[in-house]
Amino acid sequence: MNMTIDEMTRRDWAQVRAIYGEGLASGLAAFMVSPPVWKDWDAGHLALGRTVARHDDGRILGWSALAPVPDN
Repeated sequence: MNMTIDEMTRRDWAQVRAIYGEGLASGLAAFMVSPPVWKDWDAGHLALGRTVARHDDGRILGWSALAPVPDN
């Protein structure tokens, strides 16, 4: 299998959200029960550091994104 690591774009959101939902369905991924809409997800993550692992056929296999944390 060939894949590349690419910058995540808005066009990737449908596939990223589906993967996110699969993780949430396991009950182990986060405290929410369904993935957010793009607007909310986008507002909660840094513009820098959004990546996807993309198969040669265009499918997204996984993703990562940086989110700010409070400096307490």
